[in-house]
Amino acid sequence: MQDQAKKTKNKKRPLVFKPYAKGDAFDSGVLKRSLKVMAYFFMFAFLYVIAGSTLQFGNVVLRVVLNLLMVGVCASVVYMDGARLGESEVAYGEIVYARQQAGKETEAKDKTRCFHPLKGVTIALIAAVPALLITVPHAITAVKQTYYLQQLPGWVSGYSNQAEVMAPLKYYSRDMQLTALDILRMVSRVLIFPFANIATVDNTDALLVMDRLSPLLSCLPLVGFPLGYLTGPRSRAMVHGDINSSNKRAQRKQRKAMKARQARTAKKNELI
Repeated sequence: MQDQAKKTKNKKRPLVFKPYAKGDAFDSGVLKRSLKVMAYFFMFAFLYVIAGSTLQFGNVVLRVVLNLLMVGVCASVVYMDGARLGESEVAYGEIVYARQQAGKETEAKDKTRCFHPLKGVTIALIAAVPALLITVPHAITAVKQTYYLQQLPGWVSGYSNQAEVMAPLKYYSRDMQLTALDILRMVSRVLIFPFANIATVDNTDALLVMDRLSPLLSCLPLVGFPLGYLTGPRSRAMVHGDINSSNKRAQRKQRKAMKARQARTAKKNELI
C-alpha cells in the first residue's frame, strides 16, 4: 500500500493545455493591479524597518543568510500573487475564447482580464516607479559616507582664545545640516535595508556599492511577480489535467461497476 502511495505521489501531474484568448501587455486593468503590487512594496519597506533592525548580527554568515531570506520571503509573496493572477486570467481567456468560437459577442473590457506574457512585467515596472524615483537620484548622487563629531567637552571653551589649541579642533565644530540628499539617502536605505545590514554601517565602501545598486536591489522582490504570472498557463493546464484524471478515474470505476453488475446478472441467469 505504501509503495503504491509513493508511486502515485511521485507520478507527474498531467498537463492539458486549452486555447485561450490573449489580452494586451498594457490595458486599463494594469494600472489597478500595479497599485496592489505597489502596496506590497511599501509593506515590505515597513517590514524591513521592523524586522531589519533585529537582523544586524555580528556573525557574517548568519547575517547574510537571514537578510537574504527576508528578501526571498517578500519575493515569494509577490510571486504567489502573480501566479494567482496569471492562472485566473488564463481561465478567463478560455471563457472569452469559447464565446468567440461560438460566435458570441465579447466586450472590450473582457480582453483586459485575459492573459498576456508581458503583462506581469508591465505591472511590476509600474509598481516599481516610486522606488525608482527615490533610488535612482540617490544612486547618482551617492558618495562615501563620512561622520562628523559635533560636540566638545565644556572645559575646552576655556582655551577658545588660544589658537594653538583650537586650530586642531576645528574638525569638531563643523556644522552638519540635514539636506534633501540626506533625506533621500535615509529613505533609499530603508528600501534596501537587508542589503545595508549585510554591508554593515561601519563598512562605508560596501555601503557605497549598495547605494549605487539601490535601484536594482530595491526592486528585487518585485521580480517575483512577472515570474509567477508566467506560470499561469502551466498552472491552468495542471488544473485541467487533474480534472481530466479525475474523469478518467470515474469512468474506470463506472466500467468496473458495470462489468461487476453484468457478471452478477450472468451468474444469476446461469442459476436459473
